[in-house]
Amino acid sequence: MTVETIMTRELVTISPDTIVADAVLEMIRHQVHNIPVIDEAGAFIGLFSLRRLAHALLPIAAQVDVESFDIGFLSDSSDEFLLRLQSVGRQPVSQLLEKKKKLRFCEPDTSIPKLLQLLSENPASLPVVVVEGRANRVVGMISAWDVLTKLAVNFFAGEGGDSPTASAGTVPATDREKPE
Repeated sequence: MTVETIMTRELVTISPDTIVADAVLEMIRHQVHNIPVIDEAGAFIGLFSLRRLAHALLPIAAQVDVESFDIGFLSDSSDEFLLRLQSVGRQPVSQLLEKKKKLRFCEPDTSIPKLLQLLSENPASLPVVVVEGRANRVVGMISAWDVLTKLAVNFFAGEGGDSPTASAGTVPATDREKPE
């Protein structure tokens, strides 16, 4: 089994100049947490994620170093939050892409053990890319949820499980709202 057998191929993509408000509405409409950003030639530029959006909505004082800074003492009214949301919503998604040094990729022929390693190192779903010349083209997305559901379907179907998903042999689409 490889990434190609599990990945979601029907992608929602956006351009780098898409404003954050429109990108969020697309995320809600398609029930995804991450959207690949591609240029006009179809090359992968980066990943717009709810994680980065949440970080951008923090009060400025809390954006310095979230992991080691206790922000519990900061007061924040709903009006202040809504003003930040409005301001961030007008920005292009290109300003809020996942940092390249943290983003991991995989290829369609990536093995499941390698995929699990990449997913354990990455806070988001992984873009599945194919290198074409000097550009990366996104051909799918894959998440830990995809791996879990595919393995569970195969395992429980083989064990005589009677779950509707197992008997139908279907795997839910990637990156949908799932329990964490």
